[in-house]
Amino acid sequence: MEGWDPQNLILPEVGKLCRSQSEYLDQHFKTQKDVSSSSISSSSCLLSEWTKHCSDYNNRLLHLRTTLMDRTLSWISSSFRAKASLSNLNLTLSASSQYGTALKRLLGEELRLLALQLHRIHFIRQYVETALRLEALVGDLEDVVFSSGNCRPGNMFAKFSTLLTSQDFGVKEERLLKAIKAMNDIEEIIVNVEKAQQWHHLLKSVDHRVDKTLAVLRPETLAEHRALLASFGWPPKLLASKVESGGLSKLLNPLLLMHGDEKKSYAQSFHVLCALQQLHSRREARKFKTLGQKECEIRLWAIDELVSPLAVRMEYHFVKWAEQPEFMFALVYRVTRDFMEGISDILQPLIDAARLRSYSANEAWVSAMVHILSGFLTKNVFPALAERYKEKDMKLEVISLWLHLVDLIVAFDKQMQSLLRYETCLLFPDAQRRGISVLIVFCDRPDWLKIWAKMELKDGWKKLKAVLKDAKAWQIDDKHRFDFDVSTICETFLLSSREAHKAPFVAESALKLAQEMIDRCQTLPVILARAKFVRSTVARFFWYFSNVLLLHCRNAELSPEEVDGSLLVRACESINAARYVESKLQEWSDDASFLEMKIAENNSNMEEQQQGFCDDCFFEEEIKCLAELETNWLMEIVAILLCQFENLTLEYNHTEDSNVFIEALQSLKNQLNVLKKNLNGKDFLDLWRSVADGLDHFICGSILGGDVKFSKKQSNEFGTDMQVLFLVFQPFCARPEAFFPCIRDILKLLAMGG
Repeated sequence: MEGWDPQNLILPEVGKLCRSQSEYLDQHFKTQKDVSSSSISSSSCLLSEWTKHCSDYNNRLLHLRTTLMDRTLSWISSSFRAKASLSNLNLTLSASSQYGTALKRLLGEELRLLALQLHRIHFIRQYVETALRLEALVGDLEDVVFSSGNCRPGNMFAKFSTLLTSQDFGVKEERLLKAIKAMNDIEEIIVNVEKAQQWHHLLKSVDHRVDKTLAVLRPETLAEHRALLASFGWPPKLLASKVESGGLSKLLNPLLLMHGDEKKSYAQSFHVLCALQQLHSRREARKFKTLGQKECEIRLWAIDELVSPLAVRMEYHFVKWAEQPEFMFALVYRVTRDFMEGISDILQPLIDAARLRSYSANEAWVSAMVHILSGFLTKNVFPALAERYKEKDMKLEVISLWLHLVDLIVAFDKQMQSLLRYETCLLFPDAQRRGISVLIVFCDRPDWLKIWAKMELKDGWKKLKAVLKDAKAWQIDDKHRFDFDVSTICETFLLSSREAHKAPFVAESALKLAQEMIDRCQTLPVILARAKFVRSTVARFFWYFSNVLLLHCRNAELSPEEVDGSLLVRACESINAARYVESKLQEWSDDASFLEMKIAENNSNMEEQQQGFCDDCFFEEEIKCLAELETNWLMEIVAILLCQFENLTLEYNHTEDSNVFIEALQSLKNQLNVLKKNLNGKDFLDLWRSVADGLDHFICGSILGGDVKFSKKQSNEFGTDMQVLFLVFQPFCARPEAFFPCIRDILKLLAMGG
């Protein structure tokens, strides 16, 4: 300890010492006296102890270094020997290439088979582990469902039906929720297995056992829910006599009269039912996606249980009202409307608490009530009407009854959908929205849809024929026969209304009848069925109407020998009607509902779509037919005008008498004025330009086609005649000579020659 000076010692700060160091110092230097000069002997002992410890640690470190060196040398020696062995093997295989190649291939094949075997073992291990987990879960589920006390399978709620206390509901709810949780756990494992493996037999086996359990669980749960509903007076009494008398007094809703234990018990039962349905929906969605099974329409079971007993009571009255179907619709609407408040206030909070996403209590209620009526009509009304329709003597009566029933359905659908005007339909699945229309009966029966379409078409055609018998059917409003003004030519061609198209009243009547057919099928819930109905009614109706327009034109009997103004007007009436209907069909085809129908048609017939036979416009064929009628008859009028002009100017070709040419121009002017007054602006524009082009070629080809030498006088007369020709077309454009390029070039040549 010589030379040791405490003043020169730098000690670390207390806070920087580790816990073990602090504890050691506290143990040996408890007081100030322990570190004073009087305790030098104690310090010497500690120093000796620390010196011994340091020596031991140095010896241990040296031993570790020696051991590490020996083992490193041993590993290097072994590595060299392994490398040498592999090199010798490679040289041996290379020396005998034939045997060496075979041995290499053998070793490679063995290694591949070994890897496959290991993978198979791993796969089997996963399968066994998964199967054991599923077996344990399914076993627990079956124990919960089939071993509930002394209850036999299928009767696990036997005692419960007479004891409707909150405590009983709690016990049953706990057991049911435990079973549902087990099934959810099973479903979770199955979903995970399907993502990585395809153990179909295992999945089918598990699904079969779970389905067997659900076959017991679901009916019993529904039965208990019905018993609970009956305990507080559901369903209420229906006062059908007030419906027959026109009275619509509000019905009492038992849901709003629940209180205390009744309300709590109902909430518990509702919660269990929703949890069971959520599980069922999850399983059905998975089966539809992976096993290719049919997807089931999802309904709200708790709502259906409210509606089922109501349906029994309603159908009793429906049978009595077979000849007065309006009472059926009135009763269903009244019950639906009167109970909406209780459904919304009581059930919607329970649905939200059950975390059933995208479910609306009001929509489910309305859909279920509509299903009552559509179900009755499907079973008891439309089958009888369809059979009677096959009898010739009964057809007229059946058509009247059928169409009257459709009128009631359309009005009823609007009433029911008006109850949901504040609901958001964006979150409600399309499969569920299907139920909010009684017309769904036609979606599942294409034969009935076809019969209905035939009736609608026949009724619409009958009404149109009645319109055609009216003398005013082909009239055009005189106040809309405006003069052709060049300054307003752009506004003239923006045709929108019937008056702007100068279309006769029959065109408006045809469009109105077609619109009525479209409106009557708007609530058809399946888009493809709606498209088929429109094809069978509206599209065919316009094919018939185009034939009417064609026949109206042919009856004009236009000929070049005698072009009567009244006959031109008759042709203009058909052309204007075709133009107006064509514009409306194009407007309808651009509507979102018709775009949806066209897409549905394309998707249902992908083969034709791939071959290029698909049209972008819903009424493409009908529009083409009408456009062809317009073009053909415009060209017919142009040809007749030119032929008549040619006949009138035959003498002018030989005598060059200007009076003959002027008379022909005067006749042409009168006919163009008649056409301008009666033909729509767009078609008249095409017509007079076509006439001008024809005259330009005719005059240059027939009058000046030979080796004719004009004198100065003849040149002046020809120039004067052509100026008169330009004046005929002056009301239709600012520079008529621009539409006679050949005549204009001849006049320039004559001016240069003069």
